[in-house]
Amino acid sequence: MLKTIRFFLPTKIIFGEDTIHDFLPEISRYGKIPLIVTGRSSVRKSGLLDSITDILNRKHITFHIYEGVSPEPSVDDCMKVAQFAIRCNADVLVAVGGGSAMDVAKAAGVLVKNTGSLQGYFGEEKFKNDPLPIVAIPTTCGTGSEVTRYSVIIDWQSGTKKTISSERIIPKMAILDPVAIKTLPPGIIAGTGMDALCHAVEGFLSIKANHLTKIFSREAITLIFDNIEKAVQQRKIEYLSTLLLGSLYAGFVINHTGTIVVHGMAYGLTIRYQLHHGTANAICLPYALEFLKNHGYEEEIHDLEKIFSIDSLFDINKKIGIPVHLSELGIQREDVDVLAEMAVIGNERAFRNMKMSISKEEFVEIFSKML
Repeated sequence: MLKTIRFFLPTKIIFGEDTIHDFLPEISRYGKIPLIVTGRSSVRKSGLLDSITDILNRKHITFHIYEGVSPEPSVDDCMKVAQFAIRCNADVLVAVGGGSAMDVAKAAGVLVKNTGSLQGYFGEEKFKNDPLPIVAIPTTCGTGSEVTRYSVIIDWQSGTKKTISSERIIPKMAILDPVAIKTLPPGIIAGTGMDALCHAVEGFLSIKANHLTKIFSREAITLIFDNIEKAVQQRKIEYLSTLLLGSLYAGFVINHTGTIVVHGMAYGLTIRYQLHHGTANAICLPYALEFLKNHGYEEEIHDLEKIFSIDSLFDINKKIGIPVHLSELGIQREDVDVLAEMAVIGNERAFRNMKMSISKEEFVEIFSKML
């Protein structure tokens, strides 16, 4: 008998080459004064920002631009965007960028419509008023944030990543145009692509997974595994398109299942060592799977190994330029204890999606093997 299936997808999805040009004017359905939220420079340097503003100008749509979202978004980023949105009377936020821009836009949309500090909204459905609507245009092939209920933000006061979770911050529309990711450097393709793979794998192993999410997990894993090496090395639009689609499917998955231990393990690497989020996840993934295989997840890992082997994860990381060992990053044995402590904190929410919790001592064991 099949497990009860709950599947919720409120986002209007547009996927394909040059869809930004054709569908961007539809943002007027969600608001009259859009605020474009983007990072510090890459979207402008790629020419994408100019293309977007040209489209809006031709349609006589009044808009504003906020540039400067940090690669690892913080509470301060969210406050600045919210204050800017209020000053320019924006009523729809257009997030153009990777997960950072999208997560900041989601959080800022909450702040615009609700009083108080962002810290008060970390957790599940913590705010009262509906946020500003979001239109998402991803420029990386990994986060899936364009279709998820999560905004993950670094709270430097506590030194941890925190999550706002609400169906009300899921973007109203997502335009996935492979043209928007064609200028990505190889390292970002590798990191974000592997981030999407982690989403698909972790979602597959979540206790919240169901028959439908597992279908999307399997398809996402296959799309990413079969194309990431070619996408990194050749950067052809056909391979990038496939990664973008795999990332989208993985986003469908984690919107319902959440992530498990891999993301929580990686938090310490991103916060303490400023390692790219996706790269940190990619390093942790095979070691986490090896541990889980011997601690209650034998059947699930066996199912995954019909698609890929754990050893193949080490191989693919090597081929796309991602470290296999923490020692390659200068991390030493004396750092393991702190990483283990941060993993326990980082997995506070993830443990709810797992069969069991993992102790600090067990994390020490895992990180020691990663050296």
